[in-house]
Amino acid sequence: MERYEVLEELQPGALGTMLVVELKAEESTGKKYVMKQVECIEEKQANKALKEAMDLLKLRHSSICAYKELFVTWDNKISSLFLCLVMQHSGQGDLSSLIKEKRQKSEKITDVVILKFLGQMVDALFYIHKQNIIHRNLKPSNILVTDEASFMLCDFSTEALMSDEMKWKIRVEEKSKSWMAPETLRFSFSEKSDIWSLGCVLLDMMTCFVLNTEEITSLLQDIRQDTSHLEEVLTLMQNGDNSSLPLFSILFMMLHIQPSMRPTAKALTDVPFIRECLTVAGSSLIGLKKSLSLNVIDALLEGGIGSILALPCLLTFTELITSAMKTHIDSLQLQIDGCRLLLEILSQALEQNLDVETSLGENVINALLETVRKHSENEELLSLVCTLLMMISASEVAAENLKKAGLIPDLLMIMRNFLHNEQICLSCCGVLWSLVVSGKQNTASIAPRLMWLNAAGNLEYNIDQALLKSAVPATSAVLQEHLQNGMVAETACSALWALSLQGCLAENEYESTTALLLDALRMNPERPVLVKNACQALASLLRLSEISAFRFVMDSKGSGINLIKDAYHFHCDDPEVVENICTLMNEMVQYDDIVLDMVSQKMKELLSEIKSRFPSSMEITTLVDATLLKLQK
Repeated sequence: MERYEVLEELQPGALGTMLVVELKAEESTGKKYVMKQVECIEEKQANKALKEAMDLLKLRHSSICAYKELFVTWDNKISSLFLCLVMQHSGQGDLSSLIKEKRQKSEKITDVVILKFLGQMVDALFYIHKQNIIHRNLKPSNILVTDEASFMLCDFSTEALMSDEMKWKIRVEEKSKSWMAPETLRFSFSEKSDIWSLGCVLLDMMTCFVLNTEEITSLLQDIRQDTSHLEEVLTLMQNGDNSSLPLFSILFMMLHIQPSMRPTAKALTDVPFIRECLTVAGSSLIGLKKSLSLNVIDALLEGGIGSILALPCLLTFTELITSAMKTHIDSLQLQIDGCRLLLEILSQALEQNLDVETSLGENVINALLETVRKHSENEELLSLVCTLLMMISASEVAAENLKKAGLIPDLLMIMRNFLHNEQICLSCCGVLWSLVVSGKQNTASIAPRLMWLNAAGNLEYNIDQALLKSAVPATSAVLQEHLQNGMVAETACSALWALSLQGCLAENEYESTTALLLDALRMNPERPVLVKNACQALASLLRLSEISAFRFVMDSKGSGINLIKDAYHFHCDDPEVVENICTLMNEMVQYDDIVLDMVSQKMKELLSEIKSRFPSSMEITTLVDATLLKLQK
């Protein structure tokens, strides 16, 4: 402490005093710092907190305040021990001041500022959580405003300090706890606690033009008990303006009372809307995908490879690689290297829209299956192989070859053994989808094949029915495990749709599958492919079972009717999504109880709006007319 000269005392924090300081004359560079002083009960607590905080010194991120040094000092004047944290000084205000200013004027913070804020904060949380660092005290006053629309996390805390129950009771006012997650009031902190706090800060920013200080404080405290309070204020905020709808979805994801239901920062980076925020913020995360690029995965989910131009040497490369893999099947490292080469070759071919079907012959398939069966316990290798199989199975011919080779039992085993692995689960569900729906020739994409199957009402596949039935619990387990990962949930919903059309669900699986699909819609309403496939799967279940219909309207987490309305508002300009929503609504009206709920929730008006929005779509118009007719009766 002797090295620093105090220039100014700032507003004290909940757990300590904040000082503006600079190094004394002999060391001075003229640079100012902020020093946080936290009084410690005893030396043991101070040393523990210091040890925990040392990791803060290594943080180097554009949206995180840099720490200069940390130390423990004794203050003779008051005979107390202090932990001191010296950090950079921005020279500007914090987010709480910006929110306060906007709230006093009932002025909205612009969408661009909110998008950039959210992108920067998700980027920062992803960075610290990857290093097993938790902020623990994320709130507006601990977010610096460093530019017109740039933000920086500061004032991290430690478990030793945040678990000091006596200090919390004496020094921390209730309103200072407003941004804290429900579990942290019992001194339980995790990465998910930071996610809740970020959701609260986002809500605080979004509501500054409709709620005063007392109202937002009350709301932040109330949602720790019941998040349904959010719906009232979001309705007030919307007021005919749909521009904030994607943010509403993000809020509902972050503000789950149960920590396990909240997404991680890593999972948030896969949400399309968050990716837009990261792009606005200039985040490097957008360029860090290590497996397939997003456009390749999207192309596969939408239906396959396509045939444009041949790549002359592709067949030669793949044959050489797979020959080496088969010859040295016992060499794990060679199998990993071979799969990486194949993945690189096929990924580049897909990105360049090159025809790769000729390279996906039986030799490649047999080599990969041998690898799977020989090294069935190596997670790194299986992640690569499953990704390759998803790419390959998008080819109609290759999918048929994979079925003949008996891949499905291997897939199910991998899904069960590596349920925690997102990439493996995504790939396995994608392969399963392709195998179940393959069989109709001359089809350009998977999605149209599924539409044909749904319209026809029956399927003619040569896969053993008992085997497919065993795929239902495995696929459901994947969806349950990865509900918060939009891409995995998307492929799992697709697989469940195909399995339901095949008649693979047992009667005792109808209700649980319906609830699971509703959860998928609830947590990923912004993903068009997921919404399409979940709606078709739900339509299939409602067609089969009154139990599914009952669960659809009586689900403990909220009626499916509300989810359908939300999904429509997200995708009201996408005719494919709207058509699938209409297909589901047409199945809903066969049950009197659902009809009554639909009428009471003004679904007639919604259907009329859809009809007026898509007058030239015969499919949508036909579905809407049939549904309205049943509602009117």
